[in-house]
Amino acid sequence: MPVERLELCVDCNDRERIRGWWREALEWEEALSPGGEAVELRDPRSGMRIWFQEVPEAKILKNRLHLDVYLPADEVPHKRGRLEQLGGSVVDAGHERFVVLADPEGNELCLCWD
Repeated sequence: MPVERLELCVDCNDRERIRGWWREALEWEEALSPGGEAVELRDPRSGMRIWFQEVPEAKILKNRLHLDVYLPADEVPHKRGRLEQLGGSVVDAGHERFVVLADPEGNELCLCWD
């Protein structure tokens, strides 16, 4: 049986703040969940969704899964700066073709370029 829908869930303590950070990072649109109870992010091209689940505990360890977001090299400094303004931080900038960022709660993302 084929998969009907694929979503990615991000655990967080402050759903609104983290969703806003990821909206800027991915440039996805907000959309209601299929049941209409929550606001998610939706890729307008593929329809893939990310939803944000509030949990009581803080993130402690390194992510075992993260997203790689590819941008033209000349757009990376602007995107990186914007994400830092929104509370993100640089985890590792010592690579030739990517920089590792964390959202305000420590969930990781790589900004990559060719």
